[in-house]
Amino acid sequence: MKEVKNNLPNSVLVNLYKESLVLGVTPANVDKKAPASSPVEEKNAAIATEEPLTVPIKFLGEHQKKILVLVQDPDAVHLNERAFDLLTSILNACKLTIADIALINNANKNFSLHQILTQVPSDFVLVFDINPTQLKIKLPTKLYTPILLGETQILFSNNLSTMQGLDQNSKIEKTKLWTALKIIFKL
Repeated sequence: MKEVKNNLPNSVLVNLYKESLVLGVTPANVDKKAPASSPVEEKNAAIATEEPLTVPIKFLGEHQKKILVLVQDPDAVHLNERAFDLLTSILNACKLTIADIALINNANKNFSLHQILTQVPSDFVLVFDINPTQLKIKLPTKLYTPILLGETQILFSNNLSTMQGLDQNSKIEKTKLWTALKIIFKL
């Protein structure tokens, strides 16, 4: 079977697939208010259906390279100083700056990935210590293994605090993240 290249922007793709995509199955009830009762085997990532967000999502950075970084830090507006310094050094190692990304702290907001990508369309999403269910997505996730959602790559990582310090566990976590980032950014 020939592969078809999708040239749609990620924001359009996310809007097209707000509900789970089922191929070859016709739902018994097509009323959007009543859910279909057929089970769905997921082969690709799916985003849960929800209402569009009317409040603008605030982020740090200029999002110049369409890279989204999601964190969860309830004690900071964006990220605490130590974690921010580590994130900056990670970005520098990837030949990126804060201007290249959009940093969103999802700690007290509970934005879904769909809501975020609708307002902040991104080619790559780096998620630090946020469970996929918190982002209202159904993904088979494994830390430091990129997942493809449409044309958006998503990488789940442990918390930045686990990478701080000089102990062996911190070095192992940094190495795992760096190995994945080298592949993604072709470094």
